[in-house]
Amino acid sequence: MNSTVDAGPPTDGRRDGLFRRNPALTDLVVAAAYAIPLGLVSLRLLQLSDSPLVWRVLAGVAVVVLHAATAFRRRWPRLAFGVGAGMAMVLALLPPLQDAAGNAYPAFALPSILVFGVLVYTAARVLDARAGWVCLAVALAVAAVVVVRLWNPQVWGRPSYEGELVIWRAALTLGITATILCLWALGRLARVRDAYVAELRERAERADADRARERAEAARAERDRISRELHDIVSHSLAVMVSQAEGGRLSDPTAPAAATFATISRIGRESLRDMRGLLGVLRSEVGTQRVPQPGLADLPALVSRVRAAGVELVDEASGDQRRLRPAADLAAYRVVQEALTNVLKHAGPSPAAGLSLDWREDGLVIGVHDAGVGPRDDDNDSGGAGLEGMRERLQIIGGSLETSGRAGGEGFTLTATIPYDDGSLP
Repeated sequence: MNSTVDAGPPTDGRRDGLFRRNPALTDLVVAAAYAIPLGLVSLRLLQLSDSPLVWRVLAGVAVVVLHAATAFRRRWPRLAFGVGAGMAMVLALLPPLQDAAGNAYPAFALPSILVFGVLVYTAARVLDARAGWVCLAVALAVAAVVVVRLWNPQVWGRPSYEGELVIWRAALTLGITATILCLWALGRLARVRDAYVAELRERAERADADRARERAEAARAERDRISRELHDIVSHSLAVMVSQAEGGRLSDPTAPAAATFATISRIGRESLRDMRGLLGVLRSEVGTQRVPQPGLADLPALVSRVRAAGVELVDEASGDQRRLRPAADLAAYRVVQEALTNVLKHAGPSPAAGLSLDWREDGLVIGVHDAGVGPRDDDNDSGGAGLEGMRERLQIIGGSLETSGRAGGEGFTLTATIPYDDGSLP
């Protein structure tokens, strides 16, 4: 008789401790907690009783088994409840016991009978609806036997008058029935709560998994875009190298350097063919077209579009402008583009920002600042890779990215450094 329902600890979102990770240990501790005060008192009462030994032994066995059933009430809830109901029925059917003073009392009144209520609650909580209703019917049957056995107090030595008898019977029936129903209802309510909390946790886990998948897809898409752009730049550079080598070879075919130029041209053509083949794999999507890659020369158009979107943008440049190599030029444009996009997303309803290009001796420093809270490091909205994508792009050309929030939590500053040195390119 095993339950098909997982009888593990209830899921309520709290931190798992030793007892929540080990439901069997929890049930064992609970069983001991009930057995020490209730079981010992019940066995002591049986020891002091003047009733026949056979009745006391039967009651003692019922008490011990009833307490033992609570030790596996969640691991095998059907078996535990069935055993507990059987022992409760034994106590209900036993004849009245007598204490040392000769006073009679029903065996069902032993303190250990309270453990049966725990089994009713547990069965209602961990079993499915059909099994729960069956357990309720069994518990009410046990309650009916108890009511019948205690219907006339004179049977177990308690004389009563007619008026008192009516009150006794009404209180007995309502009290026992209401107790069973309340314990069962509390168990069902706890089951509904456990299912609701488990569903919330499952939804949260699915949402976390979806966000992680979206971040991974966005990062992969950004890397693909960077790869395609770099392949365009490298392919163009190889084509220039091949043409220059061919020009050098054809200018004087008999010169000693002609063979060297021929080797450079041949290796360059092979590399260009390999690069174009790889580029074709990267651009295998339907409808993808090759377009010229943007650079800092396209910044005015980008700034105009951002201002047209409602951003109060102030741009300035300082130092002597230099010509950047293609990869660095593209990276500078993409960083500014991503930074201004973040301004639109995070700077609030009336965004204001500043863009600065500082042409220093050792490299170009791009600064973008706004009055908003700024993006998070894991911000990947709209398919972009956010700050992480900027860092990866700049690392490729030997640059760096720094971000910081202003004092008081108002404002966000982004600083990108792009070196001039071609040797920084891996």
